[in-house]
Amino acid sequence: MSARGVAALLLAAVALAGCGEKPEPDVSKPTAVTGTLDLARPTAPNPDGGTVAGHRAPDATASTRRSALAFTGRVQPASSTVTLARKGERAAAVDVGADGRFRARARKLERRVNHFVLEATSPGLRPWTVDISITRR
Repeated sequence: MSARGVAALLLAAVALAGCGEKPEPDVSKPTAVTGTLDLARPTAPNPDGGTVAGHRAPDATASTRRSALAFTGRVQPASSTVTLARKGERAAAVDVGADGRFRARARKLERRVNHFVLEATSPGLRPWTVDISITRR
């Protein structure tokens, strides 16, 4: 076999060696916004909550005697947009520092359990969402 033939066979073998292999995922690129929140995490509820439809506990809880409550957290990437909304109402923007730290303030709390949604978004990433229950006593 000529040198050209050997080279062609080697090139074909190298090309076939890569066929069918899936590229390794790039784990250095995030796929979702992540975050932490400085509020209590509730214990696991009864799975059915005593109802046929089931029961969904909040992701974070707090209580206060005041009409407002401020809490802190951190998001990654730090360029994420963070909002806080009472369920069923328009979201309010939350300022995020260059390091991803934020301070949110839930206002106009009624004397009962108040439900909020904290959300952090960044283009091209899945959002980070936290359901929060704040009880005003």
